[in-house]
Amino acid sequence: MMKKLISKLGVLANCMALMLVIQSANTACAWIVHQPEFPEQASKFKKVK
Repeated sequence: MMKKLISKLGVLANCMALMLVIQSANTACAWIVHQPEFPEQASKFKKVK
């Protein structure tokens, strides 16, 4: 039972991380003077306008 719970929590953490990457790919930095370099792998999640 514990293995099943840990497995489900891992899937949930994966989904949350993916949602965070998608959100950060489609928003600009809140700081005016600093825009950190964005990883190439995360660029495929950007929405095309």
